[in-house]
Amino acid sequence: MPAAKRVDFLVERDRKAEHGRYSMIGEAYREVGMLTQGARRGVLIAISLAAVIALSIVGPIAQDPSYHQFADTRRIAGIHNFWNVVSNLPFLAVGAIALWRYPKLAHAECRAGYLLLCAGVILVGFGSAWYHYAPSNGTLLWDRLPMTVAFMALFSLLLDERVLRAPSRAVLWILVVAGAAAAFYWAGTESLGRGDLRPYALVQFLPVLLMPVILALFKPRYLDNRLLLTSFALYFAAKLLEHFDATLFAATGSMGGHALKHAVAAAAVLCIIYAIPTRGVPR
Repeated sequence: MPAAKRVDFLVERDRKAEHGRYSMIGEAYREVGMLTQGARRGVLIAISLAAVIALSIVGPIAQDPSYHQFADTRRIAGIHNFWNVVSNLPFLAVGAIALWRYPKLAHAECRAGYLLLCAGVILVGFGSAWYHYAPSNGTLLWDRLPMTVAFMALFSLLLDERVLRAPSRAVLWILVVAGAAAAFYWAGTESLGRGDLRPYALVQFLPVLLMPVILALFKPRYLDNRLLLTSFALYFAAKLLEHFDATLFAATGSMGGHALKHAVAAAAVLCIIYAIPTRGVPR
């Protein structure tokens, strides 16, 4: 085959392959679109029930004492676990940016959830810094409590925007109270010597599981899908950094994975903040 014809053949083959891939994606979206709104909500309910049943079967889960053992425990400038403490500063910066954007929000119905998200992020900065300065179950509560507020506020924003028939402030407060109650329940059971993380695990990880499903099944109204997906990717990257805390510290000798986790998690929150549009200001 002459060189020119061979090039044309390869270009045409690639074009058809690309067309086929887009056709498959389009078909997948059409199939999702064929599901009724009730059926999509049913998928979320089924996943939630499965998670509740699975945790109830597992039985109580106590906090592993090794959770408080970090690779980088260096004391610098009089601050214990220096990098694990100061790496929470990005949360304060992101929270400040979020509050600056608050008066400019384009959709009034998201104001309450957005404000609680801002408060949760700022309080995570303080609570997490305190916990990492003196790691214990007692201080861990004040790391986890604002985290649940932020998670529940985000989950409520997404439910209001895509799943519920009409925005409901009641759903926001129910979720936030449930999240706070789960954190206090865990702390209470730990103080009694029979720690049980199950409710806290449910309120933290079930929304993380459901939110990508919501993005896949429900059409957006105003939240930016691209930024939300980026935030989820960064969240999972942060979890990986946390898992490889000791490995990264051994490899670098200067920074553990846990401190890097805080920076990446703050970047994930920044993506979420900018996924919520403002009036006349680029996201």
